Amino acid sequence: MERLKIEILQDPTIEAMGNYMTRLSRRQQVIASNIANIDTPGYTTKDISFHATMQELLPGPDPGTTRHSDQLPNGQWTFAPAEPEVVEVSGLPSRPDQNNVDIDREMLKLGQTSFGYEAITQLLRSKFRMIASSINEGRIG
Repeated sequence: MERLKIEILQDPTIEAMGNYMTRLSRRQQVIASNIANIDTPGYTTKDISFHATMQELLPGPDPGTTRHSDQLPNGQWTFAPAEPEVVEVSGLPSRPDQNNVDIDREMLKLGQTSFGYEAITQLLRSKFRMIASSINEGRIG
């Protein structure tokens, strides 16, 4: 029973979704910082680099090709994506005070981030319902 508990909690899909939620959460913090600095002279808009996508977080046909994986002694794979990298956004028009924060752009990014977070939350909820149903042998409730 203990082994089953550990295997359920070490599901790579759940881990990847959790890592993606962490990235979305960090992006929301960066967007909030951009909005808070909208009147700060010389402030440059920042964002999160999303190079590690859900595809990179999940194992492919050849686990050795997954960039962020380390094999455990028992033959399973664990994924440790890099901390989300905060980057300055270039190419945006600046105001005379050299600040390039655009409130409309930031609100759009905030909406996209919130939508992504809600979508991943729904997927995780479905995954946990499926696990709960399996534990209850298909019985509801």
